[in-house]
Amino acid sequence: MNQVFIDENQAYQFDFSAALYASDQLNKIYHQCKLSILSDVDFIVETDDVIILIEYKNACIAQAVRPSAFDPMSQKKKNSIAYKFYDTWIYLSATHHKKPVKYVYVLEYPGSDKVTRKMLRNKISDLLPFKLQNLPQIKEKLIHDFEVLSINEWNTHKLYRLFPITPLYSTVSNHHA
Repeated sequence: MNQVFIDENQAYQFDFSAALYASDQLNKIYHQCKLSILSDVDFIVETDDVIILIEYKNACIAQAVRPSAFDPMSQKKKNSIAYKFYDTWIYLSATHHKKPVKYVYVLEYPGSDKVTRKMLRNKISDLLPFKLQNLPQIKEKLIHDFEVLSINEWNTHKLYRLFPITPLYSTVSNHHA
């Protein structure tokens, strides 16, 4: 089974060959089931120890339409990233995936840096079920970690670097803060 995927803009390759399982098909599954009300992450990756949910947004590529208009700090965008977790969790739960879940937002946009990604991570984390799963009546940990990383940070992370993100052509303009 091919576990190398291309982003929707045909600019980057995501190589999940080292994973037990990887998919970019949840959107297709939801639409086939007429569940377009649900949103989904771009990729689901399973390793021996964890499930990694990956949402990817790159406003620094040549094909980006009005990259200066992309505002990852808008409440609407932050909510969208959180909804993608919850709506994907429905699928994971229904397919009995019981490994710890890590959610990673791989983000590139003009003016991006480590400090703004950390701020964004903190704001989106408040929308995810970290506090909910600490309630005594909740018996299952829904999410173990959430990170907002640049492509470079992803590619140098001790776990995620096993699944490199690489440009498909040399003219890709990308910001690596």
